[in-house]
This record gives sequence, structure tokens and C-alpha cells, in this order.
Amino acid sequence: MNKKLLLGLLALAAAHSAAEAQSLRSHINRDRLRNARLVSRSVNDNTPARPTTTASQRVQAPTPASWGELVGQTTYDLQTNRATTNRMAMTGNALSMVWTQNCVIGSFTNRGVGYNYSTDANGGGTPSFVNGTAGACGASAGTFGIASIRTGWPELAHSNGNEVVIAHSNAVGGLKKMMRPLGSGTWTASETLPFTVDIDGPGSGLSGFWPRMVASGSTLHLVYCDNGSTDPASPIAQPGNIVQTPGVVQPVVYARSLDGGMTWDKSNVILTGLDNANLASGLVVGGIAEDTASVGGDSYAIAVNGNNVAVCAHNLGTNTILSKSTDGGTTWTATRIMGGFTDADTTNVNGSTPAVLDNDGSMTMVIDNAGTVHWFAGSSLALVRRLSNGIWSGTGRAFTNASDALLYWNDRDLRSSGPIVLDSLDNSCPTPPVFTPCELASSAAAAGGSAYGLAGIVSMSTATLNAATGDVYVMYAGGRIGTSSDGTAQGQYLRDLYLKKLSFPGGGQVVTYQAKNISRDIKNIPDGAAASNGEESVYPSALHTVENNFIHYQWMSDFEPGTALQGTPVDSEVENAIMYDRIDVSTLTWSAPVIVTGIREELAANVLAVSASPNPTTGKTTLNLNLKQDARATIVVRNVLGQEVLRLPATSLAVGLNAVSLDLSSQGAGVYFYTVAADKFTLTQRVVKQ
Repeated sequence: MNKKLLLGLLALAAAHSAAEAQSLRSHINRDRLRNARLVSRSVNDNTPARPTTTASQRVQAPTPASWGELVGQTTYDLQTNRATTNRMAMTGNALSMVWTQNCVIGSFTNRGVGYNYSTDANGGGTPSFVNGTAGACGASAGTFGIASIRTGWPELAHSNGNEVVIAHSNAVGGLKKMMRPLGSGTWTASETLPFTVDIDGPGSGLSGFWPRMVASGSTLHLVYCDNGSTDPASPIAQPGNIVQTPGVVQPVVYARSLDGGMTWDKSNVILTGLDNANLASGLVVGGIAEDTASVGGDSYAIAVNGNNVAVCAHNLGTNTILSKSTDGGTTWTATRIMGGFTDADTTNVNGSTPAVLDNDGSMTMVIDNAGTVHWFAGSSLALVRRLSNGIWSGTGRAFTNASDALLYWNDRDLRSSGPIVLDSLDNSCPTPPVFTPCELASSAAAAGGSAYGLAGIVSMSTATLNAATGDVYVMYAGGRIGTSSDGTAQGQYLRDLYLKKLSFPGGGQVVTYQAKNISRDIKNIPDGAAASNGEESVYPSALHTVENNFIHYQWMSDFEPGTALQGTPVDSEVENAIMYDRIDVSTLTWSAPVIVTGIREELAANVLAVSASPNPTTGKTTLNLNLKQDARATIVVRNVLGQEVLRLPATSLAVGLNAVSLDLSSQGAGVYFYTVAADKFTLTQRVVKQ
């Protein structure tokens, strides 16, 4: 039976089916939610003043973690506000690493860049590091580590035979570049990147903050926050930039160097899709944006593999957008990863306050050799509000301890379906547990859940690619049930590091395996470092490629959950250990494989054929859907920027041929994407309007 449906235009990138929405909602823990603490989005640089603590002025060597090598230390324990950093680089056997460091208790005026270097990291024995266990806090180190001024948030890359570090400085303003020949010589003075000062015009005082950088050969790709652009009516308008109106509050902007950081041919570019129309609802009422797009510090990630470059940005409770280039950063296309939340995605907190399960901003990405982007993030329950057009939008607040889902998405098999839940809380109980019953007690979760700002219980992901096999590994920090910072149910739970493997046999399938607690299952520490030794393991940062079968990674370890700068409660300043380790993936055995059926299998089971005719069209075209099963679907059309043109309410489609008339007469010439989001499948195709 044919059905004629007269539509406007449509496309819904990353539409959620009812089944997917239910899958995400199932990871909301209402027992913890009853005692949850609401966390507001905030970022810290921070100012030179130390927080209010009772710490002494005495400097001590930090206690090493129970596995790995101690390579540095810091009293400044906030390594990122949200998304994972890029702080390791390798060329041959030479491995460099950096971190935000402060070597003195009592003041953060000496905050700088910690650094260590090994010439034998891929060798057969234990790697040795030139700075020993002190990193850049040794007697010969400068006040600010390898930097010449107060800095923070360093990013590291190897390019053109040099080590290149980009950090930011709130003392002087703008991003700072430091470099030297690989493994030798003196670091250059911290040079200001001029395009990151007065970003919004002369005298604006708005500077680049919170950088993320990756390298492909001699090309550096850099993203950072235009910190201070809080007027949504004032777009960035420098030559060569993609100007948007209204603008994004604290947008993420892009720069590129083709010669290893000596010069920059692109700067302060707002990438396709990372604008107000996509990071918010795009709703403008009476010339005023009802829903303002906001990104902010560290709410973005970047990855590269050859000429494939990916940048993602997140607006809590609203949208997560991927902007991708396949030509080395010259042109970009946008895809929505999460967002466009509907009534099916919402749940009520305490019976009345609407919320959606969103990612927590702790995003990481890796690109495989085929150009597929693999995206990971933790989760949180974000409070939302309904706009006048019926769309749900974020409020900048979330319950971080209400969900324990680790999210995964890729732009090949899951492009049209949205993220899947890849993993959740480790429910193995220590023997014996620190307290009983063995769980994340409500009081512990309420305190520990906000220990790192918006980071969730399972969060801080970092990913690496095994190019030889095509496998992707994700490392993350996860809370441990039955652990406590003070030995009682009223304490804060501790975190261990975990490793999970993903394989891709083809046909749209993703195969995942049971996660390994690194300290317990790989390093053979009974019950893991959190339960056995009271260690807190956080902020992992892995080299993004497996080298000589090794995953190289660093992390921060201490004995107190949270930081002295962010979260609740604020901790006293202590010496935190910066640790290094490597894992030989050839020695690992993986169990309990789970096959996630990709979009291709869903289509094969439900769709016989789909086409649009005529295509190209000068006006009207007919969408022909030949279905194997009855379906109920919503049809949406978007332009190449991902902007929704029209949404058709859910409509019943019958087995057999369904003809849907699409009228593009009022649309401009160009490429459009129509998406059919059904209860059993989602598909996206393109149509060209001439």
C-alpha cells in the first residue's frame, strides 16, 4: 500500500530511535540521583592565588603509584576541566611527555610545564627518563619547568624534528609556544602566538586558552577557546574566518601550521558546524537568540591521521558536533554526534525537572587508517529546558553521579544512530570491601560524583589505535564500588584505570570485550590499586598509536579524590605523582566479546531499497522506501551545515513501497540530507537541488 506524504525538506544527523533513547535512560541510577549534588559548568585556569587550604609549605617527593614509573610531580592537580589532553609524542624510540606542574605548596604562581624524555621507550627493558623521578621539578629546572613564564594546559607534538609545546598563560595572555630539537638543546623562550591575543579585535583583551594540538608530519592542527567571547551578538570577524551571527559564547577556534609551528596559515577559524546554529538550537525570536551556544574551556577534542582531521565540540544538554576534514584542514563537513534531544530522550528528576543523559564533555577521539573517527566520552544527567519552538536545550548544569555509562560512536557504522553505551561501572567488589554493603553508597557518590567538576563516575577517556590490526583501545578512569577515601560510606570513592578493546570485523559490526582493570588485571595488584592501596588514578593521557605493540600512557596518582581547584569538597594541596607505564597488547587475552549490530545490519533487516527520484531535482523529488517490515518513522531534512529545515512528525509506513514527496522548491541550490529515523532503523541519504 503506497502512502503519499507531502513534505518540506529533511535530514536528522544522529537521530535517536526510541530504543536508543531507552538504552541511554537505562543507565540513569535513581538511587544515587536521590542524593545527587547538582554541578554547574565552570572552568578553572586558575589565578595565581592558592585556594583556601590548611596545607603546609613543605615540599615532599610524591609517593609513586603501585605500578609504573614516577616521572614527575605537581601540586597543581587540575590537569583538564573536561576533555582529555594530548601530552605524549613519540619518534622512533624517543618518547616525550608534558603535564601542568607546580613545584611549590602555598602558591600557584610557579605553575608551568612539567617535562620528561626517554630515548628507549620502545626497547626491551624498562624505559629510562632523563629527568628521573622529578620531571621538571628537579634542582636544575626553571621556576616554570620548561616554560619561561607562568603557563598551564600544555599540549605536545613532534614535528619537523622538533618537540613543540603549546600552553596558555593567564598572566600574559594568549597561547605560548616552546620548542627545541628532539631530545636535546635548550627550550626556546615561551613565545606568544600573536593571533591568540585580542582575538575579537584590537583592544578586546580576549585571548586563546585551553589548547589542544595534534601533528601529522610537518602540519600542526590546533584548537583552543576564545576565552571571553560572551556576547553572542559579536562574532569573530577577522580575515579568512567563517563569521557567524549570532556568535558562540566562548567558541572553539582552529589554527594550522604547515611548517611545524614556525608560521600559521590559518588562525581563529570557526569550523563548519561549530557555530550557534549547531551547538545550540539556532532559535532566534525577535532578532534575539533564545538559545545561546556555549562551548567553554576543554569542551572539545581533536584527532588526526594523515590528511584526516576531526574536531568535536560539546554544549552540555544541547548538542555534540563533529567537524571533519579529509584534506588536511582546508575544508570541513559537520555531523551531529549527540543532541537534538526530543521528549523521548528526557526523564524527570525528582518528578518534575526535565533532564537528558548527555556526555560529560570528557571526550577523546582517534582516527583509523580508513579515516573513520572513533569518539568516546563519559556521561552525566544534564538538566534541560524547553524552548518556545519545543526543542530541548541545556542549562549548563548536570548530575554527574547519576549515570555510569561510557559512550562510544564512530562516523562509519554509527553515523546515523547516535552513541552506544560501551561500558559502565565495574561491579566487582574488593575482598574485603572498605565498607559494606559493597556499593557506591549514596553519600559517597554525592560527594565523589562532583570531585572533578562535570566528570562522571566513568570518565576521562583516552584512545589509541593499533594500525597493524585496526583495533582501537580506550583507557578511562572508573569509580570502584566498596572503596572510600576515609574508610566509611560517607567518604569519596576512589578511581582505577581501565582498558577496553574494540574490533571491527566488517559488515557494520563493532565487537567489544570485557574491560580490564589495569592495576588488577594487567599489573596483578590484588583487587586493584584503589581497593588495595587507597590510590586515586585519574587524567590518563595515552599516545594515540600503538608502537611496537606498546600502549604508552601517563596518569596522575595520589591518595585523595578530587583536586585543590575544582569539585566538591576542595582538597588540600599535596604532591601528586605523574606516572608513566606501557602495556604490551600482544600479551593480553580478551574475553566476553559482545557484537554490536551496526546500522548496515539494521537496514538489511528492515529496508529492501531506498531512492530519491529525480536526483538531482529542480524542485520536487519522490523518496521511494521499499520496506521489509512495518515501521513508524520521522523524516527530517538538513542542509550541509546540519541545520534542520523541516521535521515531519512520526508517521506509519507499511511493508512494501512507500512514496514520500519532498518539495525542495523553496530551498536554494545545493546538497541536502534526508534522514528516516524509524523505530527499528535509521538511514540518511543525500539529494541535490539544482
